[in-house]
Amino acid sequence: MQNTIVGELEVKKLKATIVLLLILSFALVSISELRIVKAEETIYIRGDGSVEGTDKITQRNGNIYTFTDNIFSEIKVQRGNCVIDGAGYTLQGNWTGYNPNEYVMCKGIDLSNNRVSDPSRPKISEVTIKNMRIVNFTYGIECINSDNNIIINCYIADCGRSINMPNNVLIANNTIASGIFIDYTREDNVITQNNMINNYGPAADLVGVFLASQPTVYMNYWSDYNGTDKNGDGIGDTPYIINEDNQDNCPLMNPIEPTFIPEFPSWIILPLFLVATFVVLILKKRLSNQPVQSQNYHVIHHSSLSCEITKLCVSIMIFSSQISMFYLE
Repeated sequence: MQNTIVGELEVKKLKATIVLLLILSFALVSISELRIVKAEETIYIRGDGSVEGTDKITQRNGNIYTFTDNIFSEIKVQRGNCVIDGAGYTLQGNWTGYNPNEYVMCKGIDLSNNRVSDPSRPKISEVTIKNMRIVNFTYGIECINSDNNIIINCYIADCGRSINMPNNVLIANNTIASGIFIDYTREDNVITQNNMINNYGPAADLVGVFLASQPTVYMNYWSDYNGTDKNGDGIGDTPYIINEDNQDNCPLMNPIEPTFIPEFPSWIILPLFLVATFVVLILKKRLSNQPVQSQNYHVIHHSSLSCEITKLCVSIMIFSSQISMFYLE
């Protein structure tokens, strides 16, 4: 009996030793895969087109700046008419949330050119920001005192504000998990074909407007939208309410799949988007002026027709931009 007990104890010790060795092996492998992330010095894209503060951004064709690695820093943009292509890499800051005892102000991509302090500095405009993850900044993208920019195919999360004070900015095909705050502007901003994801409340809270014109918002996916899609076209039958003055009349039933946007001159896509938006607004206005019958079929058909026209215009716009890009390369 005693030998049996001793044998069982030896087996238990052996099992415990094996478990400890497995845990130790896993820990060693995990540690070997970890990289220490250190804050880098502030990066500048200077007015003359040069890049200072990093070797992780390459310059091509004069006005295209492409990431070659993840970057743990802020980027101050001091020139316009350029493309900043993240190429799928991450731009990360050191913001960990609002702390009353320690206020951290860091901006992922800053287009303001410090014009708040010095209005004589040149205004930055016609900048395209695309294909990147932007996380852990007070402001993911700072747009104050800048205009006519494009933010496309980015993932922006864990920021105080994802996009701060855009002014005539196209925001398309992004995943937005931090708020867009539009303040003090009468210019139009277009928010279309984005994934609006809010894990802490209504997705409508991701669009804040204060003393400014309401943005044009259409064909976005909203994480808390609970409408139906009777005709199976992928567009909800009822609008998504953003606030008392704005709504998305064509909310998407499923998230947008991110796509890698190829390189092309930044000035090409903006006119195309503006034209498509203008056409959509005109058609919406004409449709709204038409008498709508009280029967449910006609109400749903009217809304569906408007959304189909919007969907067609957006598709034509994206296709045209890709054709233009191919022609210019």
